[in-house]
Amino acid sequence: MEIPELLKPPPPPKPAEPAEETPDAEPAQAAQEEAPRRRFLPLPSGRWANPLLLLAAASLVAGAVLGNWFALLLGWLIAYASRRLTEAETKWAVMGLPGAALAAGLVWLWGRAEGRWGAPVADGHMSEAIAQTWPWVVRGAAVASALFLVWRSQKER
Repeated sequence: MEIPELLKPPPPPKPAEPAEETPDAEPAQAAQEEAPRRRFLPLPSGRWANPLLLLAAASLVAGAVLGNWFALLLGWLIAYASRRLTEAETKWAVMGLPGAALAAGLVWLWGRAEGRWGAPVADGHMSEAIAQTWPWVVRGAAVASALFLVWRSQKER
């Protein structure tokens, strides 16, 4: 069964009737006639989506840049205590992403020990290789958590 009215294209919109023409109304009409700009990323509607999660992300980034353990721990603590995130999101931000960064660091060290990439680790010098790698692992974990927190801070409640 087909209904012919549903297959027709919609009627064109009716033009708006102009109100009283005043010299001040011309710029307002010109602004309304411009097509709205499309954005690739939606922005929050004129307010901060969640300042606490953004503060945690900023703390994590600052800790990663400065190498400050206090800022890193503060950022992860704020994320853990946030009620805005679900339980799964909290675990992912505080334990999942840092765990993934740790796994990446271990794979990097394994590849260096096997001579697959990077400068090979000399026999008996694994502790030096770990000492060179772990700061980058912690920084990567902090930046990954910060990006996740910024992304999740923009979600609608």
